[in-house]
Amino acid sequence: MNFPFRVILALVVIGAFAGIAVWGIVVVLRAKSLTEAQRMIGLGGILLVMALLTAWVVFFWPAYWD
Repeated sequence: MNFPFRVILALVVIGAFAGIAVWGIVVVLRAKSLTEAQRMIGLGGILLVMALLTAWVVFFWPAYWD
């Protein structure tokens, strides 16, 4: 399997986003000073931002490589 460099780089970036998202989710869930509703809002915000960043990498970023 011979992937182009841009595909490998995109996968690395998506993996980095996923790592940051998991770290953020763990921090929000372990926060003692937040109510349950505030935790869910935090999780929703993290997931929304990560989904937008991943969509940007998948759909828009490769267009600038050619």
